[in-house]
Amino acid sequence: MSKVMSLFTTIPFGLLVAVGVTYSWLITNYRLSAPAVDVFIYAIYGIGLGMSWWFNRSRVFFVTVLLALCHFAISSQAAMISGIPSVPMTLYPVVSVLLPINIYVFSLLKERGIFTVWGLGRFGLIGCQLFYISLAIVANDPTLLSFFANEALPEGKNTAWVFSPMAILAYLAVFLLFFRKQFENYTALGNSFMAVLAATMAGLYFAKDAPTGSVFFGAAGIMLILAVIQDSYAMAYLDELTGLPARRAMKEELMKLRSEYTIAMVDIDFFKKFNDTYGHDTGDEVLRLVASVLKKVEGGGKAFRYGGEEFAIIFPYTTSEAALPALEKLRVAVSKTPYAYCKRQEKKTNDKDKDKTKKKPAVKQLSVTISIGVAERSEKYNQPDEVMKAADTALYRAKEKGRNCVSK
Repeated sequence: MSKVMSLFTTIPFGLLVAVGVTYSWLITNYRLSAPAVDVFIYAIYGIGLGMSWWFNRSRVFFVTVLLALCHFAISSQAAMISGIPSVPMTLYPVVSVLLPINIYVFSLLKERGIFTVWGLGRFGLIGCQLFYISLAIVANDPTLLSFFANEALPEGKNTAWVFSPMAILAYLAVFLLFFRKQFENYTALGNSFMAVLAATMAGLYFAKDAPTGSVFFGAAGIMLILAVIQDSYAMAYLDELTGLPARRAMKEELMKLRSEYTIAMVDIDFFKKFNDTYGHDTGDEVLRLVASVLKKVEGGGKAFRYGGEEFAIIFPYTTSEAALPALEKLRVAVSKTPYAYCKRQEKKTNDKDKDKTKKKPAVKQLSVTISIGVAERSEKYNQPDEVMKAADTALYRAKEKGRNCVSK
């Protein structure tokens, strides 16, 4: 349950709630001008496109393009430019179905650049949809867009700005797909896309009220800008393999330390053996396993990926004696979390004078242990780098004692 709640208590969904509350207050106390709001929203799209291009976040770039196009398609500007007053109402059911599907599809694509062969292919995908819709409008052939129509709603009801059953199904299906994907493998960017999905649904629901619908589309644009910032932060400060804060984040944390503090250096025992015997993929899995345990460090500590098979744990305002119980608990937890190595073996059998090869998985439980060296700030070790070197020396003592232990 906590994992489910974490999906809805992040910055993007918090922003969506804040936008709803703020807009309710503004609409109650002030009269918002739709044209002024639209200018501001398109400026947000422009900032999002510029930032995603600068930081080479192609998924965010193309989803922002989709937002801008869909927002324009159901706006009064589209009617004025095309000279066809009914264009927004005609495109509304089309946008309601295609937008969620496109958001999901583009969220799955890999980061392969914007103005590259792959990027041009994605522009082509958007262009094909625009061409088909434009052809239907110019030809004035309602059968070309009948798939998106609101025909299933009761007769006599104004269906111009009402979700079609197909749109409801599209949003529900895409939301469930996102939810399953995030539940299995959480990413900050994936959560942003889920929030964008919710914001666009609100924007389409209130599309008849131009300022309200535009505000929610603008909120989706702001979420994508935040997604670029979050993604860039993760690249700079988080270790991609383990998800722990990386060395750069650790250096900044060391600069904040004052008065008493303790630093622990952690090393995976016989890590080279895992790589040489079972392969680097297994070595990476072992690193992730250890990191998953270190993330849960108690006593006010914070774990970092130092490099290779080494980790560091910083305990601000903590003596080494106070940190030892938490470190001992980590050591025991790692030793009690064995890694199941699975290797496929080939077994040949004869069947009607013909050799057939059957593959059987061979599972082997590998024991993973860690050694830990601890040092605290003192008169002898007054600076963070000195304390870290002392902790590294203590780590060597732990290895000399036979490994799988904590040493001061």
